[in-house]
Amino acid sequence: MNVRDFSNLSILELSPVKAKPSDRASVEIYRPFFLAGIFSVLTVGCLLGAIALFGIGQTGTYTSATWAPFILAHANSQLFGWVGFFIMGFALQQHAPTLAKVKLYHQLAWFSLIAMGLGIALRFVAEPMVATNRTTWLPVGVAACTLQLAAVAAFVFNTSFTRHRKGGELGWQTRFVFASLFWLIVVAAAEPFVFAYSHQTNKLDSIQFIARWYPVLREAQFLGFVAMMIFGVSLVKLNSCFGFRESYASLGKAAYSIWTVGLILRMFGWLFAFDQGFVAGSQILFFAGGACIAAAGMALVVTSRVFEATKGSQRSHKFVRGAYSWLIVAALMILWDPIQLRLLGAPFSHAYTGASRHAVTVGFISQMILGFGCHVTARMNDFVESKMAPLWSAFFLLNIGNAARVGLEIASDFTPAAFAPMGITGFVELVGLGIWAYYVAGPMLVPKLRLRYVE
Repeated sequence: MNVRDFSNLSILELSPVKAKPSDRASVEIYRPFFLAGIFSVLTVGCLLGAIALFGIGQTGTYTSATWAPFILAHANSQLFGWVGFFIMGFALQQHAPTLAKVKLYHQLAWFSLIAMGLGIALRFVAEPMVATNRTTWLPVGVAACTLQLAAVAAFVFNTSFTRHRKGGELGWQTRFVFASLFWLIVVAAAEPFVFAYSHQTNKLDSIQFIARWYPVLREAQFLGFVAMMIFGVSLVKLNSCFGFRESYASLGKAAYSIWTVGLILRMFGWLFAFDQGFVAGSQILFFAGGACIAAAGMALVVTSRVFEATKGSQRSHKFVRGAYSWLIVAALMILWDPIQLRLLGAPFSHAYTGASRHAVTVGFISQMILGFGCHVTARMNDFVESKMAPLWSAFFLLNIGNAARVGLEIASDFTPAAFAPMGITGFVELVGLGIWAYYVAGPMLVPKLRLRYVE
């Protein structure tokens, strides 16, 4: 498969006289977005998260006021930086503009990149500083979130207004993509208000707001925006680019509906249970939503056919299969949630919720980015598969670190001895990401490195 097969680009071989404004332009916009995503995850993303996790491991508590601002900044940068930049870069590369709109396309793309980058940087600074000087840093934080919203709006507009359309019916998988974009707009529009209400004058009011609304926000962010985008893209590209068999349409459509219902039930179910004080029976809707998410997740694993035989072997296959394996783990953890809480005799567990969320964010989401990221860069540069580093070290380190994090975080509900070793797992994941980044970003930054992987 060559570059054109993967990116659906049509490199115009017509003469300038014959080229029409409605023809598809040839672009290569993925590079700055992918590089920005890699820079984000290696700095204010995974690195900051690893440092914060180490601090939690040393203090032995998940609710330390010292680390809370950095955890919030870490979550924001992972969502809009690590994940957001890769999704924007991939989507803009796939949906190239017409020749007539190519200038506007690049202007909007660079605006999205710069505005999002500035938003992440300002949010990173504002989160810890707002506690010391609310008058100055609260407006900065709100402005940072507004920049992120503007970046999202420009991106969504760009992929629709400038896009070259080939005609024909859209595949059934695009329902996941459209739903993802809806949730992206919702969470981006909510961010300015979320930041403001998370840093109120009365700290107890801020804590109450975070406890009530952040679980709902996280569901919309990672199960709404990110996971549904991954499903929409992977259920197409696994067949057309990775050599897997075509996904099951009927099962995939059913899974979409069940996932959507589950997501809504979990969001409203949490709010209902919280407002009821988590009295007995108040979490029925929340747990029912979890059961729907788990069932849909299992169905999507079957739909993807990632564990069936493929045509040929690619280094990306292990990351994709690893990602869907963690989706199974996350589904089982969500199903076990009510039993875990009953064993603990508690209405909520920071540790168990964090562990199940980490199974999704690192195990499923980040690992899928690793698989698609190295695949895209290889195909866009016509790299020969046999000449590229297999990246087994990155694969093992990421999965070992994630498994240790998930297991030890669950264990911390039963013994404080689990905190200290859990604190170093983030650095294991960071090393794995660093190895992957070296082999993916290196050829994009240094032309000589690209020569190693071509004929």
